[in-house]
Amino acid sequence: MTSAVRPKPKTTAKRPTKAAPTSRTAAAPAPPGRALPAGTVTQLEMVELLHKGSLIEIVIAEVEPARYQMHLVVVWHFGRSVLAGSSGQPRTFRSLDTLRLHLKTLGIGSTLVRLELLA
Repeated sequence: MTSAVRPKPKTTAKRPTKAAPTSRTAAAPAPPGRALPAGTVTQLEMVELLHKGSLIEIVIAEVEPARYQMHLVVVWHFGRSVLAGSSGQPRTFRSLDTLRLHLKTLGIGSTLVRLELLA
């Protein structure tokens, strides 16, 4: 019992080519709930700035009584940027102890941290 191997028939039809990948920002805008307002920085961006050494100063600002936000001063930006939470709104801390623990977890190192309290 010998089996004959048949050669594959040659076809002249070409395979469909893949479309060139498009960038996500050019193809579709970000969903409305995920777009960050101007002047905000995400947690991931803040960590990247810390590791690059681009974060000059972190200002802990009391925006309401017992409500604190982190304002970041970055090397190439003019003014301050606010740390945004997962909802895209500025992240607010209720306690300085929680904020201190958060900063230690991030590994702030030698970055200058300043506190601004309401008058």
